[in-house]
Amino acid sequence: MATTDTLHGATNAFTFFFAYLNGVTQEIGMEQAIILDAQVSEMMGAAQGQAIRDQVGLDEIDLATAAALANASIEEGLGIVSEVIEKNAQQVVSRRGRCPVYEAAQMLGMDNESIEAICRAGALRYMDTMVKQWNPNLSYRLKEFRSSADGHCIEEVTLS
Repeated sequence: MATTDTLHGATNAFTFFFAYLNGVTQEIGMEQAIILDAQVSEMMGAAQGQAIRDQVGLDEIDLATAAALANASIEEGLGIVSEVIEKNAQQVVSRRGRCPVYEAAQMLGMDNESIEAICRAGALRYMDTMVKQWNPNLSYRLKEFRSSADGHCIEEVTLS
């Protein structure tokens, strides 16, 4: 129940964010709005990554620990249920369930292509910046973007 409540709360928050983003887009254009979203996401990802690294008390976090921390952060912060579907020495791949970012954008009439662009610039940039705070040899990437609210994303943490 807590995950569902978190998902609903995050969806409501993102609805306000996307309403704001729509207004900003009308004023300065989608390309510029996405650039600003990416800059803010990087700043927030760096701050959150540093805070989590300080909390766990490690100078550098390994791949398995980083993937577990990323999955926990996504579930606890956004209510997105994740399932690890592949794991080896170079990558941990997870399937992400219902997403408040996608659902909020869709409720406001955004098309799938625009939602993916915003996710890549915002949420995914945030996650990549965060894991790089834990270990500069890690990357966070989107392998497959969902095609609907009932679909899923496939995301990975990789060691380079």
